Amino acid sequence: MRTWTADAEFFDIKQTLECGQVFRFKKTDDGGYVIHSLDKRCFLRKEGDKIILSSDDEDYFRNYFDLDTDYGAITSRLSAFPELTAAVNFGKGIRILRQDFYEAVFSFIVSANNNIGRIKGIIERLCDVYGTDCGGYHAFPKADQLSLATVEQLKQLGLGYRAQYIYDSVREFPSVAAGIDLTDADKTHKKLLELKGVGPKVADCIVLFGLHITRSYPVDTWIFKANATDALNTPQKVRDYFLSRYGEDAGFAQQYVFYYARENRISSTADIKAG
Repeated sequence: MRTWTADAEFFDIKQTLECGQVFRFKKTDDGGYVIHSLDKRCFLRKEGDKIILSSDDEDYFRNYFDLDTDYGAITSRLSAFPELTAAVNFGKGIRILRQDFYEAVFSFIVSANNNIGRIKGIIERLCDVYGTDCGGYHAFPKADQLSLATVEQLKQLGLGYRAQYIYDSVREFPSVAAGIDLTDADKTHKKLLELKGVGPKVADCIVLFGLHITRSYPVDTWIFKANATDALNTPQKVRDYFLSRYGEDAGFAQQYVFYYARENRISSTADIKAG
C-alpha cells in the first residue's frame, strides 16, 4: 500500500465525505476515514496541515479526490459573490469527487427521498450480496452482477419501491451511457432522465458527482431553503438562476451552500447572507 500527502488547506476529509456527494465511507478507529470506490479503497487521516492518504491505487485516488485542481482559485472566485462569502469560508475544505459514473448513477437512484444512514446501509448490502469479495470488503457490483438480482431480492435489501428502478435502470444503462456528452451539461442531464428513478435533482447530482461536469446545481430541500426568494419560488427557478450566475463554478457553489445550510440549519436566504 502506497502513502502520499495532500495540503489540508482546501481538503477537509469530513466536509468532503459528509456533504452528501458520496456514501461508501466509514470512520476508522484512528480518527480517520476509509472510502471505497468500485473495487478500490483508500484510507485518509489528517496530520497537522497535511492529509495522509494510503491506497494500493494511488493514481486512481489522486484523480478521485481531484488533487490536481486549484481550489484556492475556485474559492477566490466564488467568495467574491456576496451571498457566497460565508458559505465558502465555512466549507472551503470541500472537494468535488471524481466518482465513477456507473457507481454514481445507482448510488443516487438509491438516494432519492432517502436519508444518509439508510442510503449507506442499502449500498453496503448491495455490495456485500452482489459485489466481488476483495478481502475485507466488497466491490460495488458490476452491471452483470447487479442484473442477476430480481426486484423481490432487491426489496429484501431495503430498497422498497426503488428496487424496480434499480432493476430497470441496470438494463437501460448501456444505451443511456452511450448518449452522454461531456461537453453538453444540458443534453447529458436530459439523457439521464431516461433512467427509471432519475428525476431532475438526481440527474443534476449524477452530472456533478458522477461526471464532474461542474455546470450543475442540484436543488434539494436545503438548497431550496437557502436560495428561495419571492422570485425564485420553485426548484427549477433556483437551479436556472444560479446556473446562469455561477456558470462552470455552479457545482462548487452548490456544495458550499448545501454544507453551510445543513450544518447551520439554514431556513431562508436571509440567514445564509447574514452568516
